[in-house]
Amino acid sequence: MPLSVFFAAWLIAVGIGWWIHTMQGSGDSSGEPMFTGAAQAPLWALVFVAAYSASHTFPFSMALSYSRRTFMLGVILAFGLVSVAFGAAFILAAWIERVTDGFGMHFYTFNLPYLTQGSGGIVAAGALAATLCLVLMMVGFFWAILYLRAGLFTLWVIILGLAVVGLAGTMLIFQNDGWPVIWEWIMQQSALSLTGWLAILAVGLAGLNYGVIRRATPA
Repeated sequence: MPLSVFFAAWLIAVGIGWWIHTMQGSGDSSGEPMFTGAAQAPLWALVFVAAYSASHTFPFSMALSYSRRTFMLGVILAFGLVSVAFGAAFILAAWIERVTDGFGMHFYTFNLPYLTQGSGGIVAAGALAATLCLVLMMVGFFWAILYLRAGLFTLWVIILGLAVVGLAGTMLIFQNDGWPVIWEWIMQQSALSLTGWLAILAVGLAGLNYGVIRRATPA
């Protein structure tokens, strides 16, 4: 499914780009480049897959008498392999867009300048995509395993609590004019540095998931 979403989102984005290019009614290929966010579409499909793996394969692994530690190691390995595959696909797609000049229309889904023109180029962008994929899959897995651990009521209490904290934090940032500082920090990062930050987050999420799954009960 995620692979189908990857190509479907890319195809739809290119189709929209071709339509816009045609509507402009110009054969000039030197126009302003256009960028799309369709590259994130398969990530959300992978979040669903990660949550599904927690809710369905965890009870099965317990029925086979695997330890929670073994299951968690398998999850990390599987998520890691999927993330590497996504990163490789991102690199290949960005390279295709670069060599074809955005399919002759300057229309880009993966070859995004902010990610691919810094140190490391397309490879660094692929590493960032892979690490982001791993983080999001860990997040999807966390919510599903938390449901098995704490139940539906507690899950919603935690979600609402985090929403309130997030809203309060956003209001404080607005009140103290903090968004320009945050945006400036983001713009100063490269694909490699963002990969490093996300890698740290992924390690933390792996530890958190293991802590939750130790007391989770199969449904």
